[in-house]
Amino acid sequence: MSSGPIESARFHGKRVLVVTGGHRVDLDGFLGMVEAICADRGWVWAHLTQPAAQRWLRPEHAGQWDAVLCHDLPGLALKRGTPPRPEGPTPDVADALRGLLNRGQGIVALHHALAGWPGWEGWAEALGGRFLYAPGQLRGRQWPASGYRMATHTIDVIAPEHPICAGVESFTVDDELYYAPVFEDRVTPLLRSRADFGGASFLDTYDVVCHGESTGQTCAGQPATSDLVGWTTTAGRSPIAVLQPGDGPATFSQPMFRLLLGNALAWVSSAAAHAAAAADPHPIPSITGSDA
Repeated sequence: MSSGPIESARFHGKRVLVVTGGHRVDLDGFLGMVEAICADRGWVWAHLTQPAAQRWLRPEHAGQWDAVLCHDLPGLALKRGTPPRPEGPTPDVADALRGLLNRGQGIVALHHALAGWPGWEGWAEALGGRFLYAPGQLRGRQWPASGYRMATHTIDVIAPEHPICAGVESFTVDDELYYAPVFEDRVTPLLRSRADFGGASFLDTYDVVCHGESTGQTCAGQPATSDLVGWTTTAGRSPIAVLQPGDGPATFSQPMFRLLLGNALAWVSSAAAHAAAAADPHPIPSITGSDA
């Protein structure tokens, strides 16, 4: 485990567990952003990579970290030129995650974390959406593979009263956009992008991964996607915040994005967010589909 300085049992600031692994990321840029956010707010942090990080994402560790920041992609075998293949989770891992959520653990999910655990629909339900590397089943219907494109686009705050949006103004990022399902029926919208979300401008991810490069297949003709790029939801009794940007160093150094991420970590660890989640819990189905 690598970390910022966790020096004393008398420390009273927030503790953040940062989880990566399963997908490439500019780790120096990403962790440099985390360090700057935490230093500015008087917090401490630690970093773990998957699959070792999974040992900490269990109900017995709920609350040991005030917030968990997921910038990982667990449960997917990815290799260019080969079809992406789900791997797990095992029933024990899925039950541990459900137990963690039912105990009340604030989580912030960034960018490709939306693609995590593709073999388990419950994780998509927990985050309020999913990026599909391959065609798959969600909520009783078949979905095509998701799409992506790089774009310079403007993000607007649509919930200025929400604590996550405090002090955040419209800002522009050069980042990777997703063409992927968002469960708008059960999320609280925070941010929308002004980008063009026409399917023809997004490359089909499955096509790119399987062939090692794009053959020209796009998301044209697929069901319309959402322009939401930031939202909150509840999973079990846990407050969840999802921020779709987070592809690389240009975003990691963006002042408004840093403010947004810091606010999100503060909110998921707040007493108010935990009280609201406990008052209106959302069951997450098990790996077998049961809510029990």
